[in-house]
Amino acid sequence: MKAIRFAFLIPMLLIFSCEGEEALPSNTLGSEIEMSMAEYIDTDKRTLTLKFLTRKDFPCINYRIKHEVMVDHQLVNIVLEKVEAADVCLDAIGPAFAFIDLGQLTEKEYDLQIQLGESIINHGTLVVSKESYQLSLNENQGIELLNPNLNRIPSQAVWGLIKYQNEEQNKKLLGFFNEAMEIAGATDKKFAEGDYGYFQVNSEGKIIQPQEQSDINEQSFLFDFSGEDDDLQQVLQQINSNFDDVQLRFYNAQGEELRNWDFN
Repeated sequence: MKAIRFAFLIPMLLIFSCEGEEALPSNTLGSEIEMSMAEYIDTDKRTLTLKFLTRKDFPCINYRIKHEVMVDHQLVNIVLEKVEAADVCLDAIGPAFAFIDLGQLTEKEYDLQIQLGESIINHGTLVVSKESYQLSLNENQGIELLNPNLNRIPSQAVWGLIKYQNEEQNKKLLGFFNEAMEIAGATDKKFAEGDYGYFQVNSEGKIIQPQEQSDINEQSFLFDFSGEDDDLQQVLQQINSNFDDVQLRFYNAQGEELRNWDFN
């Protein structure tokens, strides 16, 4: 009789034990997610995009994450529903992705909610200011945030890259270029340290020089510029007139690009 009673108690204990525990949320999306921010600049607007990549690789590089998004005056709500196979497979292994354009956001603090699959929900905040985007998550269930702080490019910033073949002309070329930029209206301002999306700035306020293995010498630059596009075009033409085998690109905060080979 005691054996029968004991056998009856075991399933009852298991039932009460399960009722006392909350079921852990399951990631029905099928993969953890890497999340990052990027600001895209155009002539008259700037928009924020949130990028989501699965950590898991799929057999086609164009698998997408089906999603829904809602943005109002106070809340950004994103649901990453499931991974969808592509109709036509681009034959390469890679993560599934979702690039979500939030548009032009008002400078304020937004509540943020990101749902993975059916049951995992992460809450946080997105703070939009004139200088930066700051994103924080109270929970990190299934999500790794790669760049919680993204600096916004100042309206007068001009940056780019100058490439040249001859190392011997380095000092003369860069000296000529810096003097021409100063005359055009550029100053060597110290920018705030951080990630600007299109470039990064170190603790000294200087653009970080990309480290690439190449036979071509290159130098990146970043200026605060008060002149006009015509002034930059004159710098490009002066470089063309005085130096051979030089490639010079300018980018500005209005999304424009100027190249010296377009002015030959």
